Amino acid sequence: MKKYLIVISFLILNLSANSLESLVTNALDKNNELKSIEKSILIANENITLATKLSNPILSLGINDIHTNENYDKRDLEAMQAQFIGITQAIPITNKLEINKSIQITNKNILALSLEDKKLLLKAKIYELAYNIAILEEKKRLILEQKRNIGKLEKLQNYLYQTSKTDVKTLFDTKLINKNFDITLNNLQTNITTLKLNLEEIAYTKIDNLNINLDVFKASLENNIEKHPKVQAFNEQLKAFKQQEAYEKALKTSDINFNITYFNRTEFQDYVNVSVAIPLSIYNRENINVKKAQYSYLKAKNDLESLRRNFTTTQQILQNELNTSYENYQLLSKEMLALQNSIDKSLKIDNKFKNNSTQIIQNLNKTLKLQIDALDEKSKFFTTLAKSKYYEGNIQ
Repeated sequence: MKKYLIVISFLILNLSANSLESLVTNALDKNNELKSIEKSILIANENITLATKLSNPILSLGINDIHTNENYDKRDLEAMQAQFIGITQAIPITNKLEINKSIQITNKNILALSLEDKKLLLKAKIYELAYNIAILEEKKRLILEQKRNIGKLEKLQNYLYQTSKTDVKTLFDTKLINKNFDITLNNLQTNITTLKLNLEEIAYTKIDNLNINLDVFKASLENNIEKHPKVQAFNEQLKAFKQQEAYEKALKTSDINFNITYFNRTEFQDYVNVSVAIPLSIYNRENINVKKAQYSYLKAKNDLESLRRNFTTTQQILQNELNTSYENYQLLSKEMLALQNSIDKSLKIDNKFKNNSTQIIQNLNKTLKLQIDALDEKSKFFTTLAKSKYYEGNIQ
């Protein structure tokens, strides 16, 4: 019966635990910054629809030649007196509307890629915070065990002091070590609480237990720079500047303003006026804007190359850090810890022939210290691994 209760308790604990996948999914669903970008994409969709729409026509209503003498209300005194209604419509001559539509589509693509980039940043931050919390919790457990060992040592030395087998300085030194552990544990708990609050803020969920696999492994980062949304967004920006250049060139051919007006006269025949107005591109504004678009394209091209170099270098640095922390962890957790365990066994065998309990307890804490050092390397490993989640460019 007891065995079944333990199994059920374990299952309940795991069901209530927060997994990395659930934290990321919840954050992506509820993050306000992401929702804001999604709304911007909806606006971009409307801009695409709007891009090929003609400007609204202008309706003109009027009456002319109003006499200000006593006959002002008579509209049959002369041929110039008329009431009129007119329509003015701007008609594009070149394909500037289609170019504008392509610009708006590219702008939407940039927003969509920016959204993916923000998701990757959020995912990497969640992984980093969660890994740090889990490792600090494990570190806290080991330090508590060290503190318990120091408590045993303090009791032993207190007994030895009462029997005049040790001096008071040794006893007080052990008491000071014990108090230092209290300070360390307080600082650790503060760090854990702060990290949990930070994680809860960005994951939009209460953090109780974290269900995380902390097994260190030989990691090889994928080099998908060209598939990264930030790099793809820069490529789309290059396209946008080329489209803007084409749009400014198309603007050199101005739209035609077509006007038709119907005049109604009381005693004379009605008539219609038709006119066309064409703005003249004589001040070189369009050519200046073309140059601006060209320079913007060249600047973005340089920025893209810098981004590629930065991504390549950063990935190499992260890979080196992963390799180093993995190797150090293996040395500490296996080879050095095995040697320390051998010392522990030797002391326990030796203890059968002479009383060296103090050395045994101190050696236990040295063993725990090695485990903590290995945990520090594990922390470096998983912090680096979390950062790499962004640079690998895969939100899944």
